Amino acid sequence: MHSDFPRQFQAAIIDLDGTMVDTLGDFVVVLHHTLADLGCHPVEIARVDRAFVELTVGKGTEDLLRRTVAHAWGLPDDDREVHDTVPEAWHHYQGHYVRLNGQHAEVYPGVREGLAQLQKLGVPLACLTNKPTAFAEQLLSGKGLRDHFRHVFGGDAFERKKPDPLPLLKTCEALGISPAHTVMVGDSSNDAQAATAAGCGILLVRYGYNHGHPIDDVPALTHVDRLDQAPWGALFTPGR
Repeated sequence: MHSDFPRQFQAAIIDLDGTMVDTLGDFVVVLHHTLADLGCHPVEIARVDRAFVELTVGKGTEDLLRRTVAHAWGLPDDDREVHDTVPEAWHHYQGHYVRLNGQHAEVYPGVREGLAQLQKLGVPLACLTNKPTAFAEQLLSGKGLRDHFRHVFGGDAFERKKPDPLPLLKTCEALGISPAHTVMVGDSSNDAQAATAAGCGILLVRYGYNHGHPIDDVPALTHVDRLDQAPWGALFTPGR
């Protein structure tokens, strides 16, 4: 059923959190430490649980911290006190994330096998995430995934983050492949919106973090339960 895609592709850009690695555990632990450093009460810290983070993560660290502090304090996201606290929160967050990155995270089933399938086809790969680049490099290396990728770009690599198309356009440029011949592999409407605006194809996994909305409702070339079940052979020209 996947044999008649409208075009064949030559490269892939793959998201990290929610697509290759389940990092919710990392986020929860690091955010709890960060809130404690800010002097939050245990009741406030407990509000930031896995369910909250799953709905919130995906639009960059600053957005995550702003919404986390607001949620813990029971204030609106745009509250001035929340806004003014984010730089201090980022300082604490950064230190904890470097120390804990990957310790409470797991590679999703099928990811290693799916990357091996792409490697066998000779598909050039880049990782593009809204996570800061240094954290992404550290996580990929720690999980033994880094060698699959020619490039790794985080949310601080370009002037704007996904869902803006700029990061995808810049990543295609680094790969030397046009957007029209590149597939974005992701887990959320953020990835789909960025890919569509950039002119890339989009393949979505069903197990990630899509802000509480069904990912099958988001238009894509296809939706898959595991990366090793994706129709890579139908999407890519081998050896290109």
